[in-house]
Amino acid sequence: MDIKDWITISAVIAGPILAVQAQKLIESIKERKERKLRLFHTLMETRATRLSGSHVSALNMIDLEFYGRSLFGKRWQSEADKKVTNAWKVYNDHLNNSIPDERRDVWTEKGYELFTSLLYAMSQSLGYDFDEVQLKRDCYSPIAHGRIEREKTRIREGLVDLLDGKRSIPMAVTYLPPYHPIDPAEQSETHNASIQPTADASAD
Repeated sequence: MDIKDWITISAVIAGPILAVQAQKLIESIKERKERKLRLFHTLMETRATRLSGSHVSALNMIDLEFYGRSLFGKRWQSEADKKVTNAWKVYNDHLNNSIPDERRDVWTEKGYELFTSLLYAMSQSLGYDFDEVQLKRDCYSPIAHGRIEREKTRIREGLVDLLDGKRSIPMAVTYLPPYHPIDPAEQSETHNASIQPTADASAD
């Protein structure tokens, strides 16, 4: 058996094995892309309700889904995915910074900008042709929803202050029953009548 025969036999044996491995690799890449897309869709869907549980969960999955691949013990991450994880690091750092109440409006506006930058990096990584202005402005949030969220926040903060003793429930007297003074003679008769049965019972 010459070298050509060995090559032919090896190709016949290895061919199906390589085909299976190639199919598994393709399926793995496809599944990873689908998970990234689901994560991006969730963030786009909830960008007007960033306090929702699904929005927060999606943010916390970014590091995992855009991590890249480990090849020969070393991490390999595309430039597009690296921009996503870097944008998330900056946004996450902003979210975890405590600020005084008087600067909350500025902090909130900065948060919108950083979140938009994150969405833009994700859209570029996944092949969408969005611009940052479109991602920031093309979002519908009913006015009523915003009012409801603000009212819920006020109720929650008010209850916490009440339980902590920082706030009291305001009360106002709106009605008092009319005052009827009792005549001393009537009061004495009422008192005697109440003790008379006791005296009779002891006499018996």
